[in-house]
Amino acid sequence: MNDELNEHDEERKPTFPDSLTDLHRFRKTAHGHDGSSRIIMVRKTDQRTFASLNDGEEPTLNTVTRETVETFRGQRSECKVTTEKKDFGEKCPPEIVEALAEKASQTPKKTPVRKSSNPKSDFQLECLRAHNAYRKSHGVPPLKLDKEICKFSQQWADHLVRRGALVHSNNRDYGENIFMMQSSNPNFTVSGNEAVDSWYDEIKFHKFGEEPKSLSSGHFTQVIWKDSTQLGVAFAKHKDTVIVVANYYPPGNIIGSFSKNVPPPEELLPSHNNNNTIELSGIKFKVYFSFNYCFVYFIAPLSKLSITSRSSSKDLRSVTEGSFNEVFLEAHNNYRKMHGVAPLQLDKSLCRYAEEWAKHLASKNILEHRPESNYGENIYCLYTSDPSFKINGNTPVDTWYEEIKNHPFGREPSNLKSGHFSQVIWKSSETLGVGVAKSTQGSIYVVANYFPAGNFIGHYVENCPPVKPKFYKNISDRPEVDDSTDGLGENRKTDVEDLADEFAREALKVHNEYRRKHGVPDIKLSREICSFAQDWAETCARTASLQHRANNPYGENIFSMYSSDYSHVPTARDAVKEWYDEIKKYTFGVERVPQGSLHFTQVIWKASTTLGVGIAKNKKGQTYVVCNYHPKGNFIGQFSENVPKPRP
Repeated sequence: MNDELNEHDEERKPTFPDSLTDLHRFRKTAHGHDGSSRIIMVRKTDQRTFASLNDGEEPTLNTVTRETVETFRGQRSECKVTTEKKDFGEKCPPEIVEALAEKASQTPKKTPVRKSSNPKSDFQLECLRAHNAYRKSHGVPPLKLDKEICKFSQQWADHLVRRGALVHSNNRDYGENIFMMQSSNPNFTVSGNEAVDSWYDEIKFHKFGEEPKSLSSGHFTQVIWKDSTQLGVAFAKHKDTVIVVANYYPPGNIIGSFSKNVPPPEELLPSHNNNNTIELSGIKFKVYFSFNYCFVYFIAPLSKLSITSRSSSKDLRSVTEGSFNEVFLEAHNNYRKMHGVAPLQLDKSLCRYAEEWAKHLASKNILEHRPESNYGENIYCLYTSDPSFKINGNTPVDTWYEEIKNHPFGREPSNLKSGHFSQVIWKSSETLGVGVAKSTQGSIYVVANYFPAGNFIGHYVENCPPVKPKFYKNISDRPEVDDSTDGLGENRKTDVEDLADEFAREALKVHNEYRRKHGVPDIKLSREICSFAQDWAETCARTASLQHRANNPYGENIFSMYSSDYSHVPTARDAVKEWYDEIKKYTFGVERVPQGSLHFTQVIWKASTTLGVGIAKNKKGQTYVVCNYHPKGNFIGQFSENVPKPRP
């Protein structure tokens, strides 16, 4: 490249473009122009020679000469002209021809890749290919991309990335997998393979050939779920976060269908040529390797698999420990008592029904729910190679109850990860049946049926209350009380003692003290409303939030107190007095909504006749008191008649 300066300072010939950074160094000319008005012209010449090698032709040397002339006035470009000249046909020297031939033989030809004009479409195809590669390795049919499901996935991905959260949608039409990646590099991208690889990686948690006890491998099983045929996938990005959502139809992860829908990789199937059996301490194991994972299967001696599939009463006695049915029922009721719901009763006809299905499962050696059953159902399976092993009644119930950690108290669940637990404590269920059977392969099946059935959408909040605090007595343990009793006669004390504990009775006493000051009738306690108030008090304590229940049919006052002494419990008088003290903000005889004293007005609301009291405490030292009133108070236009002045 040649740079030339056409001006008075040709002898110095400064380089370009550094020479243009300080034009004031040029001396003023005889014409009196200053540095800023000088015109500078720069000519750049670029000459390149390269070899052209076309199939079937002799190599030639081609030369391209490019010249650029640019003029500047001061530091500002004024005009720029570029010309190009090409010379062809020079014969290549032999040494260049040899070098080109050698390089061509070493470099594989690349198929030109068209630059993507739609990154989302390419991502979807890449994700689909990754799914089908894994599905092929498990011998299940490939998925097909569906535009409508992709659109649905995109909407949820956009929603999640705006919230910055990773939660499943409430849709019940599709199965769903979600993936999130974050990076400090704002230009990072996620490939379709990364999301699918992450989901498939859960294969290490899955036990093939049996129903999973948890969904720790749920993403993996949905990826290869045999019955799923369509896929919709999308991603959304915001700042440092990318979220991928995949939806599947028909949905996978159906309880009782894992064995037939989640086959092991074909590479895991034993071949006749593989001698991959190992023996440790006299016990034989089969070992398979696939996809960077190692799978070990226990091989039970045939002599230990001699039980027939038709279970007789004698067979069941050899499988179950002690009074299995009674212990099984007691385990249920112990847990139900912790949640304040009524105990179940054992039903013989329901036991026969459950045993019938348990024998069916044992004969088929599968784990699936009975189709079109009118009862709720929990199933448990345990494999053992020990013919003398006996199962006790606590084990299945304890396993189901452990799902409590997955249950969202106070709202409807978005999945059935806690379905066994919720059926165990389902408040509306009254009777229980249980059946046990053992397969020839050594699997023990336990089936429990419940009536009325539980796990109905829209009814979880009322039927799955949280564990009641120890300092609050269980309302369900108390005998029925006629709510028509006014609570003022000779039997008032006995009725109230049967209805609520000391805290509730104290709350009632304080309410009526204040109500008498205003000349309004006493209120009485209601078992039903106490249970209602207790449920919400526990919800407030669990969520550590002071908020009113939505769509509440009752009037409601809520009180909260914190103490660094976690054993401290406020008195009922503390709560009711705080509500009543709002009287100082209330103006009697004026018909308007008293925003600062609505707790006070509800306490003495003349038309309210019954009261429910609930109290709960959390591990943060917060205590919540909830009182509900019927009929509810604080109606616009009725304050004057229902909130009289205190008597002199």
